[in-house]
Amino acid sequence: EALEEGGANELITSAEEVAATIADSLTRQDRRVGRDLMTKAVGLVAMTRTHLAVAWGRGLVDDETFKKLDDAYAVLSSSLQSFR
Repeated sequence: EALEEGGANELITSAEEVAATIADSLTRQDRRVGRDLMTKAVGLVAMTRTHLAVAWGRGLVDDETFKKLDDAYAVLSSSLQSFR
């Protein structure tokens, strides 16, 4: 069970880091710094999707929730990449 909690905690921490990085990028007056943070956010989305897939594989997330979240993160990734 500790492993399961660890997987869920990694997923939550990763998702929080995505949100925090995007928020940070949007508050930067220096556009280059903001753009660099958005690029970092793209990588963080990929990491979050990986944590999500691992959680799904461990049975911590049901199929419907996995698909909904993974699809949302895919759209977010595309949006962030076009922001650059």
